[in-house]
Amino acid sequence: MPTLETTSGTIGEFALTTLATRQIRQSTVDSYLGCVLYDDLWDEALENVSLQLIYERTQEQLNQNTRRKHTIAYRSIFRETPWIRELKIPASIPRVYDFPPEETLRFVMMLSPFELQGLLMMYGGLRPGEACAASKNELKGNILMVHKQRIKNGRLVTAKTAGQVVLPQWLADRLSRHEPTIITSGSLRESIWRNGKKVGIHINPGMLRHWYISKMVNNKVSPKIAQKQARHSDITTTLKYYTNFSKEQLDSIVEDLYGED
Repeated sequence: MPTLETTSGTIGEFALTTLATRQIRQSTVDSYLGCVLYDDLWDEALENVSLQLIYERTQEQLNQNTRRKHTIAYRSIFRETPWIRELKIPASIPRVYDFPPEETLRFVMMLSPFELQGLLMMYGGLRPGEACAASKNELKGNILMVHKQRIKNGRLVTAKTAGQVVLPQWLADRLSRHEPTIITSGSLRESIWRNGKKVGIHINPGMLRHWYISKMVNNKVSPKIAQKQARHSDITTTLKYYTNFSKEQLDSIVEDLYGED
């Protein structure tokens, strides 16, 4: 196991070497290395690394969830270094989306050459890499077995969470007629973002998964069912959606409960 005391070179080189010794997903490795690049630390001499340097670079991220992501990356990369434990992981802040109408989201999907993958995210809650990996071979009736994802370089790897997802019958029928092609998650993200921009909305794959779970919440679906469909390993993750309301939703709830004098 390489350590700061036994290794020279740059932070980027150290990160590559140490992460190669871990049993973690390649997508996680890519995410950690991306943090090092984004924070302009890749070519920084390893001898200059310190708690203060890492802290300052993470604090440059204005979004708290991004700071959290980068902090977790450095805590993993330098986990054999005692002082890294002093780098506190910020709490996550649930993302609140102002969703466009369902018809607008469907129109954006229609504009994309990857419409089927977009629909799988929107009506199946799949993550982008999982949508790119979905095929009729994993389909039994209207139940899709999700256990693979396609990463940026086109390779198939293990999905973040595996499980069965019940699809609307019309979507299952459409997937059953689809001939598999190699689509990368990067191409899917870019297509959705670009076509959303054409119609004047900001849209990303994470938003579609959030829309899917939020729709279940708003229709009073049991948290356990929502957890199963979303394939959350911890129901706490699912419950965050149940405590995440927009002002309009709260206004409606209060009016329904207490609106009559």
